[in-house]
Amino acid sequence: MGSMSDTGQLWWALGYCGFMMLLAFIIKRYPPKKINPFYGYRTKRSMKNPKTWEAANKYAAQLMLQFCLYSFLIPAVTYLLIPGWNLLITVIGNTILILLVIFYTEKHLSNLFDENGDLI
Repeated sequence: MGSMSDTGQLWWALGYCGFMMLLAFIIKRYPPKKINPFYGYRTKRSMKNPKTWEAANKYAAQLMLQFCLYSFLIPAVTYLLIPGWNLLITVIGNTILILLVIFYTEKHLSNLFDENGDLI
């Protein structure tokens, strides 16, 4: 994959995972206080009311932090198996993990709230 060395790809992939971990930590440490269009876990369901907003952001931040920890395994394993594709596979893997955060958070919200955003 290009002219980047295998070690270079490993460092970039680890740096990417570290950056995503930093974002997850910031979101967990400084959750958005009010529903807004800029910062936080923003979906139609999460923005129904303050209760759905708080539940979604708390759950998504915790899940993202856990998934970011797991994401460090991607470059480590890829470096051993196919090091020339490390950075690409790491970015794809992290994208899948972020999509899983959305999937699981929406499932979590649907278990707690009805379609109007009221507690079940």
